[in-house]
Amino acid sequence: MRSVSHIKGEQQMITFYGQPKFANIDSDDTASGYELLIRQHIDGRWLLPEDFTALPPDQFEYLLRKALIAMPPTITRVSFNLERVHFVNPEFLDMVRRVQNDTDVILTVELTERYDPNIDNLTIVHAAEAFFKAGIEVVIDDVGSGNNLPGLVEALTPYVVGYKFGIQNLRPYATDEDLHDRLNFWAQQAELRHKRFEISGVESLDDVENMQRIPGCSDIQGYYFGQPVPLSTEDL
Repeated sequence: MRSVSHIKGEQQMITFYGQPKFANIDSDDTASGYELLIRQHIDGRWLLPEDFTALPPDQFEYLLRKALIAMPPTITRVSFNLERVHFVNPEFLDMVRRVQNDTDVILTVELTERYDPNIDNLTIVHAAEAFFKAGIEVVIDDVGSGNNLPGLVEALTPYVVGYKFGIQNLRPYATDEDLHDRLNFWAQQAELRHKRFEISGVESLDDVENMQRIPGCSDIQGYYFGQPVPLSTEDL
């Protein structure tokens, strides 16, 4: 990947890492897409940010555009997380729409599961409808976890293109059957509603074997297939 710049400030440096997605378990080494993951420079290391909501839309746009420049030419789809406070903010919708208008890469917003006591579910549904009307793809991240529970997922379904299931949210799970039952439930929900079904957090051969029992998965990602990597070597 080509080098991209970091956002720099007196108190923080923030960048995007990229984790590859693959179309199926048996695919070759060519990624079908990437998820962009925010990292903050803290005490000499690139870590998860202390506050996922701190990035304003102009800085988010800068990082997103630079990350797209760094993508391999074979990549046709790039996803990134929006917190609820971002998702319901029209400035973020406008930002994503601007970037999408300037690229052939399909941008996909992943609505995170993190709860925000100041934002009710109806507001989230209205925001999803706005993204849908703007032609921007939305996937519900970590279905069945946090605030992305079945009731909200059902209400969001008309406005989204897919569900994403995070295996990492269940660790340690009781048994392989417990994981399989949950995976199978959400895979069936996606199939019934004609939505894409993605799986993340695949970290071991056991995870892969559990996935092989689930039909209809459109994208997979996790440390077993590829770790998040910096999109720049600057300041590292």
